[in-house]
This record gives sequence, structure tokens and C-alpha cells, in this order.
Amino acid sequence: MTVKSFSKTAQMIIKLYIRDFASPFFGVAFPIGMILLFGGIYGNEPSPLFNYEHGAMDAMIPALIGMIIAVNGIMTLPLNLSEYMASKVYKRFDATPIGKGNIILVQVLVYLLAALASTAIVVIVGKIIYDINIMGAWYIILPSILLSCAAVFAIGFFIAARFKSGKLAQIVSYIVYFVMLFLSGATIPLEIMPENIRTVANILPLTHVVVLLQSVFNGQPIGEQLTALFILLAIATIGSIVGAILYSQRKWA
Repeated sequence: MTVKSFSKTAQMIIKLYIRDFASPFFGVAFPIGMILLFGGIYGNEPSPLFNYEHGAMDAMIPALIGMIIAVNGIMTLPLNLSEYMASKVYKRFDATPIGKGNIILVQVLVYLLAALASTAIVVIVGKIIYDINIMGAWYIILPSILLSCAAVFAIGFFIAARFKSGKLAQIVSYIVYFVMLFLSGATIPLEIMPENIRTVANILPLTHVVVLLQSVFNGQPIGEQLTALFILLAIATIGSIVGAILYSQRKWA
């Protein structure tokens, strides 16, 4: 795949992404709305909920980044993969030098860039309006975000590979997304959840994303989150491999 064909394909997918109401709304507008809502309620003064070490928005911004990653990886990615498969897009591209594999690669990269761009917007808004305190180093924060993306995107890729029907993939994606959204700490802080709910939350991959990102944003040693790192790395690896195997066996083209 040449640079020119990659660029044109990426431009096409970006335009489709922007035209889709749900992805930009939940990926950008909704997190900003959450910042303004919770910021207006709690502000960012040191909170007893966090042992007076940081404010509510210091914890909320990394959590919202987890939500942004989930929007692109669990909602947008599998739904678009299934839609392209159902409309025979991959079959047509397989008859060209580009091939369906390159199209999928471009899609993943575009959604990854969308997640990173939305992350940057949320961090900038949080810094300007509530002066969030980012105590971690960016050379640790950025790899943590990329690992989180890899794990969550692997889940979305697995869903698309496992469920050939676009409608079924959509239902599964929405169920997985909203369950993790409300139980992982991405919108409601884990600190205020009952113990039994937190036990369930610890099973969810997005919980480990939120915990990891909150930890590195607060400048805690990365060694304290080895469990989260291992789990996310395992999910990224297993999800990608199993998804690729199912993809090959189902012959999407």
C-alpha cells in the first residue's frame, strides 16, 4: 500500500467518522459535557474522597479518557468493521492492490488517532477550566494510553470477528460498552460504589484502564500497577490473536 493510497483511504474513513453522529458525540462532546457537569458540582479542590491528595476533576479526566478509548474501540471499530463486511466493501478492496487487510489497518489507525485527538481535547479543556494537576511524566502517560487503546481495540476487533451479523455485533458492542461505562469508574468514581459493585467492576477491562490512567496521571510509580499492566497486555495480545483467527476462518471477504 503506497503512501498516496493510504492517505486517500484515511481521508475517506475520517470523513465517514465525522459524518457519523454517535462517534464524535460520545467521543468528544459527551466527555466535555461530563467535565462541565461534574466540574460545576465538585470543582477541583482537594477532596476527602481522594484523601485530600487531589480534586475530583484530577480523577475524572483520566477516567473520561478511558471512556473515549471505549467509544472508539468498542462502539465505533466493531460496528464499522461489521458494516464494511455486510456491504461487501472488503470483497471489493480484495480485488485491488490495497486489499482488505490494509483497509482494516487504516480503520484501526484512524480510530486510534481519533481517540488520541479527543484525549488531547479533554486534557486541554480540563487544564484550562479546572487547572487539573498532571503529576505524571508524559513518557509514562502516553505509553499507558496506547496500551489501554490496544486492549480495548482488541476487544472491539474480537466482537466484530465473532459476530458476523452487523446488528448482533451492534447489540453486543452496546451492551459491553454501557456495562463497562457505568461500572468501571469511567463516569461514576469507584470510590463511591458499594463493595459488591466494586468486586464486579474489578472483572471489567475498562476498570483496569481507568485505574492505570488515574495512577500515571497522579504520578504514582508505574510498578504499583503491574496487575493492570499485565491484564491489559494479555487482553491486547489474546484479543488480537483470537480475533485474527476468527476473522480468517469466517472469510469476511
